[in-house]
Amino acid sequence: MKKYFSFIALAALALASCTSDEFVGENKTETLNKEGQILFSTGTSSITRADHVGADAANLLNNQFVVGGFKGTESPATTIVFDNYLVNWAANTAGTTESNTNDWEYVGITAEDPSGIAGNTQTIKYWDYATSQYDYVAYSLGSSTSVTATAIDAENLTTAAYTLEGSAEDLAKCYIADLVTHYKEDQTPAQPKYQDVVKLTFRSLGTKVRMAIYETVPGYSVKDVKFYTDATTTLATGASETNATLFSTGDAATDLFFANGTMTVSFPTIGSANLEKTDYNKAHVSFAAADSETGATTKDFGELNYVAAEANEKTDGDIWLGRTLPTASYAGTTDYYLTVLPNETGTVLELRVDYTLESIDGSGEEITVHGATAFVPVIFTQWKPNYAYTYVFKISDNTNGWTSTIGTEVGTDPAGLYPITFDAIVTDAVDGTQATITTVATPSITTYQKGHDVTKDEYSASAAEPNIYVQVMSESTLKDDLGTNGQLYTVTKTGTAEISEATVMDALNIIETSEGDVTTGRNGIELTKATSDASITVVPGADGNDITVDAGSAAEFVPAAGTYAYVYKVADGTAGELYTNITVATGDDVADYYVMNADGTYTAATGTAVEGTYYYKKYTVNNTTFAVKVIKVVE
Repeated sequence: MKKYFSFIALAALALASCTSDEFVGENKTETLNKEGQILFSTGTSSITRADHVGADAANLLNNQFVVGGFKGTESPATTIVFDNYLVNWAANTAGTTESNTNDWEYVGITAEDPSGIAGNTQTIKYWDYATSQYDYVAYSLGSSTSVTATAIDAENLTTAAYTLEGSAEDLAKCYIADLVTHYKEDQTPAQPKYQDVVKLTFRSLGTKVRMAIYETVPGYSVKDVKFYTDATTTLATGASETNATLFSTGDAATDLFFANGTMTVSFPTIGSANLEKTDYNKAHVSFAAADSETGATTKDFGELNYVAAEANEKTDGDIWLGRTLPTASYAGTTDYYLTVLPNETGTVLELRVDYTLESIDGSGEEITVHGATAFVPVIFTQWKPNYAYTYVFKISDNTNGWTSTIGTEVGTDPAGLYPITFDAIVTDAVDGTQATITTVATPSITTYQKGHDVTKDEYSASAAEPNIYVQVMSESTLKDDLGTNGQLYTVTKTGTAEISEATVMDALNIIETSEGDVTTGRNGIELTKATSDASITVVPGADGNDITVDAGSAAEFVPAAGTYAYVYKVADGTAGELYTNITVATGDDVADYYVMNADGTYTAATGTAVEGTYYYKKYTVNNTTFAVKVIKVVE
């Protein structure tokens, strides 16, 4: 009975996570009128996700791929079976030869570079039961026209199996496949065996990235967003770019966006000892820029897609940022994704913007905010082939931008938005006094939930993996002290104040009561301490590719439906007291209030209210600087 090799090629494009999941495709069986029968199956009759099979897959691969096949043992194999063979697609040819069961043929083709037998005719291959395993590595240049590939190197599969060199535009048209190993003996979990069809699942070498912005500033709408392209432009100069732009430091090659270079593909986790690891036989990609390539520090995502006025904005037109996460203003066109080269090392991405607030009361009153900044931590920018990444930025009333143009003299005016409040005191004996609580610029807080649906506002307690993860960035520095300076709260309210970053900040600083784990601010915002774990060292990534973090640099909590606030203490302030004048009806009990003395001090009131006497309520004031992010969780 003859035993021979056959290939099935599958292509998967632009998924929200890596396409290394087991393929579920069409069921195909071929009976050959040769010596012996071979049956082949690719699974069930249904197709999930965006997988492409048959002629559709062949079209994406430009009707061909290159395969390297080696037989050997656990160590890198040295016996070459398929020396960079070219495998071609021809419709309706399955079963016409022993080597073709699914319209993919390798026999009789003249080998091309980079094969070591270039110019010779490729021949049929048979399973050799004297060896314990075969390894297969494959790629396709797709529709690219200028990519140069090196020969697949059996001895260096774990470090540099092969390279693809060309422009970013052409490299993004290429496809790579995870390594496939066929074993002679049974393995646990089950693996492909000898005489099984060699099934290769290709995925795009390119990565897709998109970005969006929305705002939740009470009383205002946001328009005229302008983007900085570097961290050195002063606030006095201001931003000028209208296209949505993120930028990096450019301090290293991994901090740059390149137009040309070399992608090196490797398989660092191979061998039967690694069968149960999520990274088993997975393809990894590293990039090296061409010698003549300097790279860019900015990534332009295109124009923001603004929305119409929602309330009584005086300015007409679709010029406003979306106001919720599901209606966030995405940059670009169509599906908003840009195709970029993978960067598995990652880089800190910085957003810096100027924008204008307009009151929604119809007055047309405007405030321009300068230099508001956010940083995306490096663990969320490790771009892998065929992943799709979405970065959403939220502008709230807890901004770290300035409402004045202070150029390089940071500190001349305070950063942030400060609600205007009023107090009136009339006294015959002393001057009136007023205490003001001031917060300064705050770090950026990033939250993450695996599988988060950005069409929902915001996170889901019933998600398959509901855990929420938090990281804090101070400028470009990742904070690693969340275990001591980070605190999670559940948030409710008893008054009319809306729950926002600013009202939570106010409640933390001007306290009416504080008993045990519960703090209630003067504005009726009630904060109850909740538990988060800052000792974690792993954040789950998509497709089982976990992200390693240092203890203290990320916090994790399991949410229930409700509202949370993650609070990071930036700096302690000097504690004090604040006395606020209140109205008390004559004859009411005043045991919980105070009266002002002639020297401006206060004394606890007693008895009942006397007509003509002013009474005050005392609050505890922390004067502490916090970074706050409100986190909404639905069922």
